[in-house]
Amino acid sequence: MKHFVFLIDTGNETIEHKINASGMTDAVKRIKDIQKDLKKNDHTKLKIKFKGVIYGNAY
Repeated sequence: MKHFVFLIDTGNETIEHKINASGMTDAVKRIKDIQKDLKKNDHTKLKIKFKGVIYGNAY
């Protein structure tokens, strides 16, 4: 399993999210769900940036 790392900039702070997914398509789907949840909490301007991939055997 891979960990896809995304940076979410809310304007006030930058949050790093690590998402366990089998591929990039699944990871993007999950980050979009997180984005919808954050927009519900009055974060109108969100910037999402892909940081990289951490492979399971990297630990």
